[in-house]
Amino acid sequence: MPVEDLIRYFNAADAAGESTLYEAGDRVEAWHGGLHLGSLFQPIVDLRRERVIGHQASLTVRRTDGRALPADTVFAASPDGPAVVHVDRLVRTLHALNFLAQRRHAGGYLQVAVHPRHLQAVSNQHGLVYEAILKRCGLGPADIVLAIDASAIDPHGPGTQALANYRQRGYRLALPAPEAALGLPEALALQPDILQVTTADPTLCATARAAGALVEARGIDDGAAFRSALASGADLGLGRLFGEPAAACHPTHAAQRVAYNSPSSFGAHP
Repeated sequence: MPVEDLIRYFNAADAAGESTLYEAGDRVEAWHGGLHLGSLFQPIVDLRRERVIGHQASLTVRRTDGRALPADTVFAASPDGPAVVHVDRLVRTLHALNFLAQRRHAGGYLQVAVHPRHLQAVSNQHGLVYEAILKRCGLGPADIVLAIDASAIDPHGPGTQALANYRQRGYRLALPAPEAALGLPEALALQPDILQVTTADPTLCATARAAGALVEARGIDDGAAFRSALASGADLGLGRLFGEPAAACHPTHAAQRVAYNSPSSFGAHP
């Protein structure tokens, strides 16, 4: 389905009329609560193959006068759970549409954040509505990595059910590594596909791999950081060395090739 038809579909589905998706050149933006929302993408690289295999999406927020605001502004203005769920889905839909608009040259997977308040506001069937949205875009859960702040999840509480729901639907999960090594077993018990770290450590990388998770080293801004992450055993990398967040995805293939890769496109689990 063409992007313009998808925009009309999603706007018609917003019965409350709280948000509007619209075309902005060759991209899609959203209007919500008096703010313009947009997407930026930063490449995620397979460190050993030195190849872009995915993109992390981030949100831009600006006022009508063009002034940029912190990304969390739109969530802070949402007073209750249902409002947060609506905005969170809107943002992830926006990112999916902008990713879709570049499918001629950008493939691999799309990594998007799930707001912590979303997990608390939805009682069950996490990921069901977003899966239906993705299918309209020609995507599926296998094309998506959900980045979730594990600090908002009690390993012994109901938040683990949300993660289980996402996994059952085929989404892959990226969780941040705990600051203290003592918290690593609990983090890995949440069964992430990707463990995100600011500093790659050989012991941590080996432990994560033994648990079936890949390690994503963040903040790789120069060659020294790249070599350190690679030597420590990290699998994936993200940072200024590979590209700043930008409206355009980094090309992953020539225009003639099929954009979307297999569910194991980042080398995790088939």
